[in-house]
Amino acid sequence: MNLARLLTAFTLLFSCNCSLLYTDSPRYNRKRQLKPAKPIKQPKHIIEQNKGNLPWPAKGTVITKFGFQTDPKYGTKTKNLGIDISCSPGTPVIAISDGIVSYADVFIGQGLMIIIEHGGGFHSVYTRLSELKKRTGEKVKTGDTIALTGEILHFEIRIDGKAVDPLPWLKKQ
Repeated sequence: MNLARLLTAFTLLFSCNCSLLYTDSPRYNRKRQLKPAKPIKQPKHIIEQNKGNLPWPAKGTVITKFGFQTDPKYGTKTKNLGIDISCSPGTPVIAISDGIVSYADVFIGQGLMIIIEHGGGFHSVYTRLSELKKRTGEKVKTGDTIALTGEILHFEIRIDGKAVDPLPWLKKQ
């Protein structure tokens, strides 16, 4: 007899598609109010904290600034993704911040190149070098000598792969 009642109950439930168990209205007819999420303040990266106070990568004079340059003789425009610093050959090149050397080798069209990954999407790029002092994978500290220059050092700062003007990031000379 209990089995017959149980079969009848299951038959009723499945023939009603279980609609007896569910309703369209929210539970207990309460409406839930969501509070807007508070933005989380991310601490600034060490390079961002030191904007305007980063050390110069080498001693010298800026001869080409960031951005578009017009050739005075031919009138052609080229984009410089960094700055060019005129140096005495063999001038030490230093790391502008702590990081890991992610590239240290010859790069076509740039000569010897070092790229330092500082974390948080920040990279510094040093090209036209005469001698490398660090290898790929090595950790560097701010001020460590990473290379020696030729006559000109090309220097870039990149944030998430995009080149930015390095001059506002470096100490005033």
